[in-house]
Amino acid sequence: MKIALYIPCFNAEKTIQDCLNAVFSQERAADDVLIVDDGSTDKTIEIAKKHPVRIIQHVQNLGLAAARNSAIRNTDAEFIASIDSDCQPDKGWLKYLAKRIQISDIAGVGGKTVEAATCRVFDNWRAVHMRQHWGNIKMSNPPFLFGSNTLFRRDLLLADGSYNEKYRNNYEDVDVSSRLKKRGYSLFYEPRAVVKHLRKDDLSSLLNNFWKWNLAYYIKEGFYKNPERFAFKVKDNIGLSNRFLEEDLKKKRYKLIYLDFLVALHHSLRDFDYFSSQGEQKEFNLAAPSKMSIWLSLLDLTFFYHLDHTKTRLDTLIPKEDTLQQNFFALNLILSVIIKAKFKGKEFNKRLCRNLFQSVYGIDDKCLLDRLLNLTELHQDWSGLLKKKQPNIDKRFLEVLSSSFEEWVGSLLYRFPEISTLIRKSAVEADKKMSAA
Repeated sequence: MKIALYIPCFNAEKTIQDCLNAVFSQERAADDVLIVDDGSTDKTIEIAKKHPVRIIQHVQNLGLAAARNSAIRNTDAEFIASIDSDCQPDKGWLKYLAKRIQISDIAGVGGKTVEAATCRVFDNWRAVHMRQHWGNIKMSNPPFLFGSNTLFRRDLLLADGSYNEKYRNNYEDVDVSSRLKKRGYSLFYEPRAVVKHLRKDDLSSLLNNFWKWNLAYYIKEGFYKNPERFAFKVKDNIGLSNRFLEEDLKKKRYKLIYLDFLVALHHSLRDFDYFSSQGEQKEFNLAAPSKMSIWLSLLDLTFFYHLDHTKTRLDTLIPKEDTLQQNFFALNLILSVIIKAKFKGKEFNKRLCRNLFQSVYGIDDKCLLDRLLNLTELHQDWSGLLKKKQPNIDKRFLEVLSSSFEEWVGSLLYRFPEISTLIRKSAVEADKKMSAA
């Protein structure tokens, strides 16, 4: 049996060397190794060229699904294996996958991907809540095969149209697994085929990648089609946070519960950004706006809130494309009253504001944070933001999120009287890890 192994890469200079060293140390060697470079701008290709690989290059970044399809088209091997560029396979990895697909009448087999680093709270959270495996027991027809660790019959992938490139970097593995199973083919999970995931996250990369992980599913299910469905998505975010938090409390994973708590607010803000971009029919981009733009959004919002306090409508000089910033600040101002009351004091509110700012925008601006916190102290009541019209403020979004959030926190405190203390302690621990990074 001839096996081609491909590694899709995009700016993978930090991990590609370890990945390739492990690939060329396999007990069952691949017959052909392909590097599919998806528009990298770092030293990925320079490093890869030191190994006996074939390199396929995309002029620009087309996404993971397109990279997978390029590999499938550029080999005539009967079987095609894949591993991500930030992964390191154990020596027996390909041997176990090949053995399983050879003795079974199946379309594809996937192995067990585990996190290499779990000491830091962000990586530990990823290992618990973003698992890329189905446990330690062999399984026929798992829900899907995780794309970072697979071996497929190439002809079946081609016959089924390969990977759907509209999904770009997430959900393409779920989709192709589903289509193969609908055509009557079987899949298999082989936990002995172990791959170590070399990724290391910070707060922003963790929460944003988790949000992107599930985006395609929620789009497919129509959660961004209209305001009513979107409101349900906001409540679903709180439900997801609650499930994670209850699981971690039960397992006594207390260090993780602050990150569980953050998911509800972070994901709702990210969802709002995406939902708004669809309404404006513009291309969605996760890139952070400039600090100047963020500062102007806050100053504009608070200036006109006080200047127009007798009016039913607030003016603004901020363009519509900056609607996320103004709703971000409005949410923080409205929630500050709830947070300070439920979590006893200003310190947790300050930490929550800073961490939301870091996770959504990926930047840390102490002056801006101090300005925002001073506003919550100088002016206690920001409920007018829900009562007055302002072109950039989405009243429905803020009402649904703030009321659902307040109800959820109240329920948590009722069911788990110690939860306020535990979340605050977990937040301090997460902050220490961020400071040490």
